[in-house]
Amino acid sequence: MPKEMTVVIPMEEGEPLGAVPNEKLVIIKVQEGTLAEGKLKVGDQILKVNDVIVRDTDHFYQLLRFAPPIASILLIRDAKKAAELEAKVHIPSERANLASIHGHVRKYFRKGLIIALNIVSLEYNKVNSCGFSQLSRIDWKPGGPKLGLGIKHYQNRVLVSRADQNSLAAQNLLVGDHIIDIDGRPVTDKDVCRELLLKSFQTQRFATMVIERPETVEARHWVQSALASSSAQAPSVAMNSDVREIAARERQKLKKNLMPKKSCMRKSNAIGKTITINENRASEFIIASDNEGKVLRHVRR
Repeated sequence: MPKEMTVVIPMEEGEPLGAVPNEKLVIIKVQEGTLAEGKLKVGDQILKVNDVIVRDTDHFYQLLRFAPPIASILLIRDAKKAAELEAKVHIPSERANLASIHGHVRKYFRKGLIIALNIVSLEYNKVNSCGFSQLSRIDWKPGGPKLGLGIKHYQNRVLVSRADQNSLAAQNLLVGDHIIDIDGRPVTDKDVCRELLLKSFQTQRFATMVIERPETVEARHWVQSALASSSAQAPSVAMNSDVREIAARERQKLKKNLMPKKSCMRKSNAIGKTITINENRASEFIIASDNEGKVLRHVRR
């Protein structure tokens, strides 16, 4: 049975709570070694902080900023719901370690960003109605919703840049999500990510991925900046795979058809023809003027 309870957490100014709520203010992750460990649980739904009703996640973090020395959190705890949610958001240890090894989690936390690490499943024939990320295997059926996913890469991170309405991406992902791996294989390039997704859909009719989702204002701002600046990357990074293949073939052709190099040294000591320029007989040809209506002044030669 769900029960309403108050959890009191002593905290100092600037000390992070270590709990990540989703858009419904339900705790989906509790970080080890933080204030929330042992106090809050996955599945707890936050109602108030220090007697102030929490409107959304941004408001929650804002209230925590001014909560010290004590954060009194009113919440609803449901053991059954917590167990179901824990199973849905649980990440296999080998894939969680993979994210850690490649430095994704550490880089985000060094910036003070609180990230929810989840596994999501892209399904072809079933809407994920529970509202939380989960891992499942669904067989593909013709006539299902389209993928509708747009991705970009920035600083070796693959970010979700578009999730079309009524698509699989919109059911499972949000713009700004950081895709860490596809079926356990790490991805840092959008073309590699796209190829792995297509391969998974063609072979097994489903794909799983570990994602990082920004939850704080600072994290969302960083992601927005990353999505905005990704279009300004160097062409060598932003080119599509087919363009890179064409460029590689052309480079090979140029290497095979090298023209003989010409020497810069004279072949003989014979005096060549002298060229004389008569500056008094110079002719002027006006091609165009960017100063229409004004008299251009001659400059000394």
